[in-house]
Amino acid sequence: MDGQQQGTGYDTERSQNLTINHIPDEVLLEIFDFYRQGTDNYDQKWSREYVWFDLAHVCRKWRAVMFASVSRLDLGITVGPEKPGHIKTILLGLWPILIDYRCMYEEITGSSFWRLRVALTHHHDRVRKIAFDGSRVNFDKFFEVTNCVFPSLEILAISFRDGYEPKIPDTFLRGPDLLDLHLRRLSLRGGVSLTSISGFLLSATALTHLFLLLDDTAFSPSSETTLLTCLQGMPCLRRFHLITTLLGPLSPLDSPSQPLTTKDIVLLSKLTCFVYSGPSVLLDALVAGLSAPSLRDVSIHFADATSPPTVHLSRFISEIEEHYYAIHMAFQGFLFLFSLLIQLDYISRCHLHFTLGLGVRYSQEAIMSIPAALSTRLVTVEELRVILDRTDVNVLENFIPWRRFFQQFPNVKALRTEGGNNDCIARILLQDNQGPDDVLAILPALEEIELGEDPLLTDESQRGLELAAFEPYISARQQAGRPVEVFFGS
Repeated sequence: MDGQQQGTGYDTERSQNLTINHIPDEVLLEIFDFYRQGTDNYDQKWSREYVWFDLAHVCRKWRAVMFASVSRLDLGITVGPEKPGHIKTILLGLWPILIDYRCMYEEITGSSFWRLRVALTHHHDRVRKIAFDGSRVNFDKFFEVTNCVFPSLEILAISFRDGYEPKIPDTFLRGPDLLDLHLRRLSLRGGVSLTSISGFLLSATALTHLFLLLDDTAFSPSSETTLLTCLQGMPCLRRFHLITTLLGPLSPLDSPSQPLTTKDIVLLSKLTCFVYSGPSVLLDALVAGLSAPSLRDVSIHFADATSPPTVHLSRFISEIEEHYYAIHMAFQGFLFLFSLLIQLDYISRCHLHFTLGLGVRYSQEAIMSIPAALSTRLVTVEELRVILDRTDVNVLENFIPWRRFFQQFPNVKALRTEGGNNDCIARILLQDNQGPDDVLAILPALEEIELGEDPLLTDESQRGLELAAFEPYISARQQAGRPVEVFFGS
């Protein structure tokens, strides 16, 4: 690598009159990082083909900026089962080492194991990232060569396959002195129990990102207590993903019937992203002892068909300090998504920051549990966007208790529709209406309804028919003294 840095031409000093020479280092770093994140086929191009060399070869200044931010720009030399060119030169250099032994379906042997062993035992102080998965035989070898300290290790992603239940050695990545890990990002996947990995999680006190993908056999009646204990030792945690595959009926989990006292609740003050997919009962038991007031990005998907328990989830959500401006509600096939948006999200139409979802065969009780869990947040929402899948319109119109559902949004001023089911929305708004006063029982603050067009119907006469379907509702609101404007969006 050092030899490569002595090429001809790229070290030539550039004219001081060029504007690019006056760009501050921090701005250059942002540009480099933007370029990195936009690289297609990232693992192959950036980590194995080293396209970042192109930037490093421009001039000394660019190289200095890049090499001062090795972690952020994910710079390093990848060591894996395929032999790279000049492997001895690479291992003898000073670059961070990225271990990548994923998708290993056969036993690691020969030169492939030699590279792994040399990198992990002789150069453990340079290893910054490890990605490893496999069956028992490969993990037995892996644990043998990782019983020392890895002071530079920041990222660890391991996946246990074929039902392998690991016994992670106490010395794993910590050495005989059992030093705390310096890990920042950790990903664990496989059908393992929380008990088997809890000791390792307890040593990862510097984590900022945690991803756990486990099947439901990992959880027992005391699982949420074990997980909370581990989370309590991660004060810097910012992103937490917990994905649970449902393989069968889940045993009842212990969950306090009354809210815990403040001293019993684990506070994750820096957590800004929480993603959960799995049984609803597990989530409610977990958040019973958890508080994350700084949350911004939230995605919750209940994989079971039961009505989600919301006692503790309601308290957990109410403590989030973010102010939400709009609701995005979609009924698409067998999926029900309920999202909260801050005003910036709504204007820019970027990704949804807060989403609750129900999987297949959701019930009326399950649907109504969603606004119940979000009740403290809904009173401030001013816009409601509804997407109805045309193929399920008849089922949705009669299955969901819309009157009771819409009563959860007392301050919505604008209702916007998508999906081309505007006539259905018109009927829903007048559902069980008993007169002018009764029409204000749902969406009393409503001022406008923006209709989305069906992309399959562009006939102007069809638009007239859809507008006419709202005339009874418009008239009823007019008589009640709270007029509503109905129009097609641009």
